Amino acid sequence: NDLLKAAGELKSQLNANELAKDGTAARRCVGALMGKLILHLTTEDKVLYPELEAHKDPAVANMARRFSSEMKTTAKAVTAYNEKWATPSAIKAKPTEFMAETEKLIQVLADRIKRENQELYATADRVEGAVFA
Repeated sequence: NDLLKAAGELKSQLNANELAKDGTAARRCVGALMGKLILHLTTEDKVLYPELEAHKDPAVANMARRFSSEMKTTAKAVTAYNEKWATPSAIKAKPTEFMAETEKLIQVLADRIKRENQELYATADRVEGAVFA
């Protein structure tokens, strides 16, 4: 998964001593993660959720609406994180805070991806064929 790979690259940057010297590499990793996440979210919002929300099975439609709603909340948190840590100097100024918030963000994304794979994509594959694999 490209998202998990980008998150892993960001996680590899989480060293307070190094971040206090220079936040450039970490910011580059944040940017890469955000780019992949935006692509992922756009695909879900424009393709996956609408198709599943229109499904004749109410359980499938309700699950798609729940995932869509949850992702809007997650997207707001991700946007706030990206804006807060928008520059290498912001990261350099507060490396410990950046590390804590990054760990939390990565955990939220990892949990979300796991749930998507187990519930959302498994259901999409079952009802639509292997289109969303």
